[in-house]
Amino acid sequence: MKPLIIKLFVVILLSFVLSSGDAQTIKEELAIKMQSNIESVFKESDAGFNTNQVPEKWKSFSGVIIAQKTKFVFDKTQSGDKLNVYETLRRKVQLLDNDAVSRYSEFYFRTGHINDGFSLRILKADGTVDTVSLLTAVLVEDNDDVPGYFTPYFDKQSTIKDNSKSVNVYYKLAVSNLEPGDIIDYAYTVFNDNDVARMNNLEFDPIYYLCHREYPVMSQQFEINTDEKSYVNSRSLNGAPEFIEGTAGGFRTFTWKDSDREKIKDTRWVNEYMALPLVKFQVIYSKNTDAEELFISDRGELKKSVTPEELAKKVNRIYEKMDASGGRKVTQDNLIANYATSLLNTTEYYLRKTEAYDVRDEDFIKRVYYILRHNNGIYGKRLSSQYFAYVMLQKLKKKGIAADLVVTTSNSTTLMKDVIFGQELQWLVKVKDKFIFNFTPNSNPYDLNDDFLGNEAFTITLGKSPSAAPVTLPSTAIEDNINASVVEATLDDKFEIASVVSTDALKGIFKDDYIGPVLAYTNAYDMDHLNYYGESEIDQLSEKQQDEVQRLIFARKQEYKKRKPLYMKSRLQNDYENVVSYDNFNLLSDGRTFNKQELKYSETFTLGDLTRKAGKNYLVSVPALMGGQLQVKPEDRKRNYDIDVRYPRMLTWEINFTIPAGYTLKGLADLNQHVDNEVGSFTTSAVIEGNILKLNIKKVYKQAKIGKDNFNKMLDFIDAAYNFSQRRILLKKS
Repeated sequence: MKPLIIKLFVVILLSFVLSSGDAQTIKEELAIKMQSNIESVFKESDAGFNTNQVPEKWKSFSGVIIAQKTKFVFDKTQSGDKLNVYETLRRKVQLLDNDAVSRYSEFYFRTGHINDGFSLRILKADGTVDTVSLLTAVLVEDNDDVPGYFTPYFDKQSTIKDNSKSVNVYYKLAVSNLEPGDIIDYAYTVFNDNDVARMNNLEFDPIYYLCHREYPVMSQQFEINTDEKSYVNSRSLNGAPEFIEGTAGGFRTFTWKDSDREKIKDTRWVNEYMALPLVKFQVIYSKNTDAEELFISDRGELKKSVTPEELAKKVNRIYEKMDASGGRKVTQDNLIANYATSLLNTTEYYLRKTEAYDVRDEDFIKRVYYILRHNNGIYGKRLSSQYFAYVMLQKLKKKGIAADLVVTTSNSTTLMKDVIFGQELQWLVKVKDKFIFNFTPNSNPYDLNDDFLGNEAFTITLGKSPSAAPVTLPSTAIEDNINASVVEATLDDKFEIASVVSTDALKGIFKDDYIGPVLAYTNAYDMDHLNYYGESEIDQLSEKQQDEVQRLIFARKQEYKKRKPLYMKSRLQNDYENVVSYDNFNLLSDGRTFNKQELKYSETFTLGDLTRKAGKNYLVSVPALMGGQLQVKPEDRKRNYDIDVRYPRMLTWEINFTIPAGYTLKGLADLNQHVDNEVGSFTTSAVIEGNILKLNIKKVYKQAKIGKDNFNKMLDFIDAAYNFSQRRILLKKS
């Protein structure tokens, strides 16, 4: 079967979409209806909302959350075709400074169903209450512009059949009469009628809720009401309160309450989901109580844990569904099986076309990986780890290569022992004592990911008697993750502008944070097919189509030439105060091929403000050419939580500064220093060769996780790097 990708390829080649037009204001009838739908919420007798006084201890903060409550109702209609979900939130916040006023000077609310509602009240210091009119609200053209704290937890779910009437339409409301000291009291309700007529089950996205919020919290709660077909999974971690079960109005209820929660200050280097009090929960709709692949318990009971034996059975059942023969009838199981089959067939097409079954095992593994990455990983597309592992295992089996299925979790989300949702599992493949993780658009086979370093995992034995055997995933070393920079700098004749040529080479996990921006607005992906020895999709087009595509490619390249310098200049401004110009970018190695995994690029730009005149002499900020260094302020030096810097790594800078003719450099000894302990190090050395100052700098993070008691040792080399970057050298007139 020849994959149907050519049309997609042509469509994706050039996407410069511009939109214009006057903002559309909300209709008066809709505005009145929105406020009417939510009016009853303000009349409910929730004690937390009855006070307007905040504790004296919190009045120095930007704001205080007096109370907030979110209520979910999951109610299947009598016909069985719809699962109605009502989500209602009320939040009451006192704004104590201008930052808080600015944060809430714009509100967003959804109007996607006739049952949706929204209302905002402002309580002034003199006791007056102002209900804000919605008539000035304007339509939001792009829902991605809506801040997360104004969106509901649950959107309408994607189902096989969709006869629902709810959609995501948002309006933005400007609030102009706010001032410090005001209390805002607002509420919304969102209604989604999810069509479950052909669904065996429906798993809503899990909610991970940190008890500590952006402001201190006096009172907060969740309430979940479920019908007889909906189930709740929940787990409270790191000291968070538990859900309490009950019944009310014919529903099973699950209530979570928390109060007097301080604001966390030292969130830098904190793995929040691992360290801070958190409650996570998920709602699952299922027609069958014995759905083997779902993480559900008996009706009306919270599911709080999963045993290894249970895990093996559920993973095996999911695998069986993908491995099944899907029929033509549109059912949930058939869609899963047919999608897996389509992935297998597409991969097989390319394997056959490139005669991959005749190559060595190691090369075959790479071929499968790069085929999957090419067809599913570029242009922003994704493939779930379940399907990735399934296709890898199936193709390796066909080639006769022994491989195992392994499951783990992201260590920035949860540990294996705390797994409670199926979506928390990450599937990977173990082959020849190496682990292959799901691809990213820029990854290579066997790449490590900081979310999985040293993780607990389970090898799953599939079949009639599935089992789970514990295994530990590999870690990484300092020398595996390096960012090496070579910087050449020269001052102009007036000592005002510095011309800089910088070359960066990154390898290992270090390049993950850079590769996306570096490859943006380049043509790095055009030759992606060469990684599996495939043909360009353009070659499969007719001559006329090829001419059209080449025209689009040319237009895209011209646009990239304009955008790339502007984009890279904006990134440089994070490191340098005065980027005068950005003159050239050159990609030397994109890091996306197995034989050339290093990401390497060079830049040419000019900087101002590096020099300061001192009589006949000049002070020059040569160390600043290493880029911005972290400054830890006095208020952030007390540590309450352990430090997580994700992975050990090394940064090096080789700075070559041309000393202007007629000048000598003074203070060379001050440019040599050495700070070293078990947590990290910062080392510099400086020599003069001819008219070149050669400055070599090395900064090392030796550990991924650092105990809070060792924070001072971390500060030793962090402070050393920052202080060094602020130094100036003296150019003395000869």
